[in-house]
Amino acid sequence: MTARFIIGDTREVIASLPDGSVDLVLTSPPFLALRSYLPADHPDKAKEIGSEPDPATFIATMLELSAEWRRVLATHGSIAVEFGDTYSGSGGGGGDYQEGGLREGQPGFVGSARASADAVREANAAHWRLKNANRDAWPLPKSLALIPELYRVALAYGRHPLTGEPSPAGRWRVRNVVRWVRPNPPVGALGDKFRPATSDLVIACTAGDRWFDLDAVRTEAKTGDRVMWQSTVAPTSDRKNVQKGDGDGGYRANNPAGAPPLDWWEIVPKGYEGSHYATFPPELCVRPIEAMCPRRVCRTCGKPSRRETDIDYTETPARELRPDMDRAYGSIDGKRHNDHRATDHTTTGWTSCGCPGTDGIRLDGYHTGTGWRPGIVLDPFAGTGTTLAVATGYSRDAIGVDLDPRNADLAMDRVGGMFLTVESHNPKAAA
Repeated sequence: MTARFIIGDTREVIASLPDGSVDLVLTSPPFLALRSYLPADHPDKAKEIGSEPDPATFIATMLELSAEWRRVLATHGSIAVEFGDTYSGSGGGGGDYQEGGLREGQPGFVGSARASADAVREANAAHWRLKNANRDAWPLPKSLALIPELYRVALAYGRHPLTGEPSPAGRWRVRNVVRWVRPNPPVGALGDKFRPATSDLVIACTAGDRWFDLDAVRTEAKTGDRVMWQSTVAPTSDRKNVQKGDGDGGYRANNPAGAPPLDWWEIVPKGYEGSHYATFPPELCVRPIEAMCPRRVCRTCGKPSRRETDIDYTETPARELRPDMDRAYGSIDGKRHNDHRATDHTTTGWTSCGCPGTDGIRLDGYHTGTGWRPGIVLDPFAGTGTTLAVATGYSRDAIGVDLDPRNADLAMDRVGGMFLTVESHNPKAAA
């Protein structure tokens, strides 16, 4: 498996990638007006995303980026974008502590990189000053700006929700909003609000039949989990969720391979010794990569290999109805009719497009034929390379982009020189 870490402006780098060349975009963009990563005198300071003066401008930037993600994404692909929100009137670690800030007079933030604490604080203070230049473009002070919600609305409806302009990214199918729950968030300044402990991972695609492998991320079912039963007499529309053993009879549709993940994931942020303020926990990347990035894609036609499964059912004897508990609906001659309980859910194979070199498909989903390529994960804001490390660890290729060249060394430590190559993007050469 291989990974590329490309140093450069994410707009310019993504524009140089071929159409339909990646299978999953998994990233966490800089949050609006939270902090600045580059020093004030950096030549690429103006290109830094997250320094937009107001929510409308930030959402416009994200939609422009999303339009390029759509272009480089294969038709079967998905995006998974993690967003945190921003409070109006809050300048993150610096601006709040300036004159007029919500934390004026309190001890200031110094950050984890002690050597550059003063530069970081001043850069963040500049964020705050820029952000407060036009208060009418923001919600009332102390209100959430609702950035994750605005971005999702724009994807689903194809319009910028604050300006009404058509989105350059077009319309998407928003399939999930996953809440990342942190059980140990920093306390921070609470005032009159509850302790924030979540951020959103929006998952969207354009195709109605995107590549998705739920079996790859199932977890062992716990005792007492609810399961789905379908009556053998009642129509399919009459399904209902009931506790184990209390159903209307029929086909037991729970999967012995395990339960599907819920749409909230409790993941403890992991400490990181490198000089970076916001790192993905690796566990947050595993499910999106396993479920939404194909293990193999045909080099010729671009079709991914999909899992084929078979379910076996075991018939259980009919039993007498219990008038005090059982419903007569669906019964035959006073007896509950036979149940067909799923006892085995096995992978029988993986699809092949039939192009040359697409043989050699193994039951574990990996392919030995030369006609296949690994799935490719793109992180447009790679930071220290967490997404790249997880992708290569799960037998996918990866591309990471970051504006700060200092992060390349951190990514090399995390991914390893055996898998990672570092390159600088040269727009003139690309043209």
